[in-house]
Amino acid sequence: MARRIVICGGGSAGGVLAARLSEDPTNTVTLLEAGPDYRTPQETAPEVLDADRIGFTTHDWGYASTDDVAEADSVPTFGVVEQGVVPVLRGKVIGGSSSVNAANALRPTPEDFARWTGLGNDRWSWEQVLPYLKKLEDDPVGGDLHGTGGPVRITRFTEGDGLRPVGSAFLDACAQAGHPVRQDMNGVARRGAGPLPLNRKDGVRQSTAIAYLGPARDRDNLTVIGEQTVDRVEFTEDGTARAVVLADGARLEADLVVLAAGAIGSPAILMRSGIGPKRLLDELAVPVVRSLEGVGRNLRDHAMVYVTYAVDEEAVGELTPPLQTVLAFPSGGVDSGGEVDLHAVVLTPEPGVLLVPLVLYRPYSLGHMEIASRDPQAPPRIRLGLFDHPDDLRRMVSGIRETRRIMESGPLGKYVRAETWPGPDVTSDADLVRVVLQGKNTCCHAVGTCAMGGEGTPTAVVDQKGKVHGVDGLYVVDASIMPDIPAEPTNTTVMMMAERCADELRRNV
Repeated sequence: MARRIVICGGGSAGGVLAARLSEDPTNTVTLLEAGPDYRTPQETAPEVLDADRIGFTTHDWGYASTDDVAEADSVPTFGVVEQGVVPVLRGKVIGGSSSVNAANALRPTPEDFARWTGLGNDRWSWEQVLPYLKKLEDDPVGGDLHGTGGPVRITRFTEGDGLRPVGSAFLDACAQAGHPVRQDMNGVARRGAGPLPLNRKDGVRQSTAIAYLGPARDRDNLTVIGEQTVDRVEFTEDGTARAVVLADGARLEADLVVLAAGAIGSPAILMRSGIGPKRLLDELAVPVVRSLEGVGRNLRDHAMVYVTYAVDEEAVGELTPPLQTVLAFPSGGVDSGGEVDLHAVVLTPEPGVLLVPLVLYRPYSLGHMEIASRDPQAPPRIRLGLFDHPDDLRRMVSGIRETRRIMESGPLGKYVRAETWPGPDVTSDADLVRVVLQGKNTCCHAVGTCAMGGEGTPTAVVDQKGKVHGVDGLYVVDASIMPDIPAEPTNTTVMMMAERCADELRRNV
């Protein structure tokens, strides 16, 4: 049956959905992206194409969180747009955040999906998602856990194959501190240190714009439209999605609407469409189509701080590739039986500086977002809630202590000159808590604001296929539907979800 499908958002999920759904010639697929549509690598902005460039904001929505940040004289400034403000960086470009991220291709774990199934999502077990993780990959490691020949090339820098000496020394330091060293950090065992899997090929970030949309663009049934912001979804009288209305007032009629605008964009579109908390919709005079209290709630993100070091420029040498190795470890200590909840990487952003982004990957804190106006161009109100839960603070303090132990060890002695943040005088738990609240940041992995779950449960917005509860013809497929945040960067998980949901949409809708 011929269907007109409109996908709102051309990012990590939208690019995959558009490519897969347009494989069916009976579908007419239109992909809408608010940022520029770079059709070829040759016309793509250099900072979008270059996998070595991290943290720029030239293709960003410009969002910020209302989280309180304690005043400080000196905090790391990398990735900070405005001092004292926690940015909520979201890619505004074809490929979305997959076009502007660090190309970190760590995959979710069986434990992540045990949490999802434990929340009632029995169709998202590890056994059910692994085939789709493999489908998207072209990973030379191969074997039972990895795919080869998929759209997304996976690269690792190893000894003798591009690993910089400072990265090798970091792995040696981790080993000396008692952490196992592993060659495949996407393998069965995730605890330890090793080369970081990266979705890059020949220095090019393998975004969904490159890996998925590039090969699909010559299809007659696929149209990609850039620089068009979605306002809302329009419904028939019986509550079936029938069109997408753009910010300029244009309408695109559809038989199926899929929101793939991310954990900030998708709930905002739902709210402007009349789907969300009734209190908010009434306050903004938005006609209520479906009251769903979970829209915009359940916001989760990975909190981060940058432990910062002055290093010997000559010893460090070349600064690129800036990101090559990772340590995954439990906050309870190297000898504990606790789960992995912290990651550390070494990053060389500029001469004489080495950053250790230390990330809390099992946060307990919760945030929320909501629109502040019916105007689709108005920024939403976002509160990430970073470190609201006291145990998140405790575990980050433990992580800083372990980071120091590694960075001060012999293998890194020829590189590290001094710790510049938090600084060697910051030693007590109370002082470390204080500096964390001053220097808190985010990995920009927001999820959960349109969470999947059973209809009627407090945070549930969509079912396990991404269909919005209580309305027909409307789906959400992106990071917003995750019921819990995986203990890894979210980009690979989102692509996997889009692969799987695309199959569902082709078979069952």
